[in-house]
Amino acid sequence: MCGRPIRGKAHRVMIAGAILSVCSACAKYGVPVKSPVKTSKSVKGVVKRRYGVRRPSFRFEDEFEVVEDFSRRIREAREALGWTKEILAERVKEKVSVIRRIEAGEMLPTLALARKLEHILKVKLLERVPEYSPPSVRRRSSELTLGDVAEIKFKKKR
Repeated sequence: MCGRPIRGKAHRVMIAGAILSVCSACAKYGVPVKSPVKTSKSVKGVVKRRYGVRRPSFRFEDEFEVVEDFSRRIREAREALGWTKEILAERVKEKVSVIRRIEAGEMLPTLALARKLEHILKVKLLERVPEYSPPSVRRRSSELTLGDVAEIKFKKKR
């Protein structure tokens, strides 16, 4: 909370309903929280393992987003093919109301639907999101910390 680096062991405390890892100086403002003990469920001494489909190391959704003028591009491509909204809805296996809302700009298509529309209408609807690089680890004195903006309420001593 104070922004100082934590030296030694971090203290897990609950402050205003949020569980935080704080330094020993800030730990006095919260209630200590014990971390749950992790136990493995076993059957006759054998640890159960979960086998399932392994997820890929990257996700398509994390790399692409729908372009801003998607509604105009979809409408113009549909009209260029001479299709009605009903025909397009049938081709992408969606409701006509969904196509109508997308073309009106009232609804953002999901990435899966945008891929279908790209394939059927032969238009570009998805663009690669620029890679995010987190700010450097060094802290400048002008940066705010949680302690700068939080109001700390002190308990009255009786």
